[in-house]
Amino acid sequence: MRKENLKFKMQKSKFGIKNIFLIVASLVFAFGILTTSVVKTTALTSPRQIKPQVILATPTPMPTIVEKVDYFLAYPGVLPDHFLYPVKMIRDRIWLSLTVDPLKKAEVMLLFADKRLGAGKALIEGGKADLGITTLSKAEKYLESAISQEKIARQSGKDTQALLEKLSKASLKHEEVLTELKTR
Repeated sequence: MRKENLKFKMQKSKFGIKNIFLIVASLVFAFGILTTSVVKTTALTSPRQIKPQVILATPTPMPTIVEKVDYFLAYPGVLPDHFLYPVKMIRDRIWLSLTVDPLKKAEVMLLFADKRLGAGKALIEGGKADLGITTLSKAEKYLESAISQEKIARQSGKDTQALLEKLSKASLKHEEVLTELKTR
């Protein structure tokens, strides 16, 4: 009788552990879906209208007008100096590996490039120049990869005109931000 009682308790505790594992796994999966939805919604919001800024390039009475590129950079989220950043990197790699369509992959890579650009800018402005420069170089590698994926999509017969326009604006925005950071 005691052996049967002990066996029943062991089975009951295993059943409880299985339930707890399933609940935790479901919560992690749901959190992942929620995070992805928030990220995609944030990336799809309409860009802000930025007015041209007047900058005095030389001490002459004639001001130089520098127009800002009308392109919205996605919010970078967790920065590379945060302890949860490796979790973000794992999520990004999984997201990228699950994206098989070259057109969609180019869009995801462009999103990653924009986020890394914003993160690098924030790090440099926050006094962490070395980490910021490393992050900026990763942003540019993602931008190059996005351009390569667009070429693959175009060669496979997909219409990439909208993506090309977006990549063009993104390249100009990246150049603008990098030039601004360089002058600092």
